[in-house]
Order: sequence, then C-alpha cells, then structure tokens
Amino acid sequence: MEEKPGWKYQFIESLGMKIAINEETKVLYSEDKIRYSPEECQLLSKINYQIPLQVHIVKKIFQGNIISLQ
Repeated sequence: MEEKPGWKYQFIESLGMKIAINEETKVLYSEDKIRYSPEECQLLSKINYQIPLQVHIVKKIFQGNIISLQ
C-alpha cells in the first residue's frame, strides 16, 4: 500500500494487512480495497481498528455495514 499525505496507516494483525484512514473524511480502506464508512471507522477505533477477520470477509462478500460491536 503506497502511503500518501493526509492518510494514517496501520498494520492490522488480525487481517495481516495495512489499513489507511483518511484524516479528513475518516473513511477507512484495507489493502484489499474494502471501504469502511466514517461511522464504521468510529466504531472500529474503539478496538484500535483490529477488525476481526470473519467480519472483514463477510463485509467483502456482502458489502454490508458494521452497525455495532458486541
């Protein structure tokens, strides 16, 4: 993942890849091009963006939205 200004990058152990968070819009992208909305990004920040692999796979397949972390 090429790092660009205005983005925060972090390696996520659970996914085995980097994520990029736009510092202005708060949109999150994973290296495999899955987009997480600002609302999802806010939820994921509570767990330091350690997205469970199963959740990421489901999002990749169905393009759904994370609405809660339980």
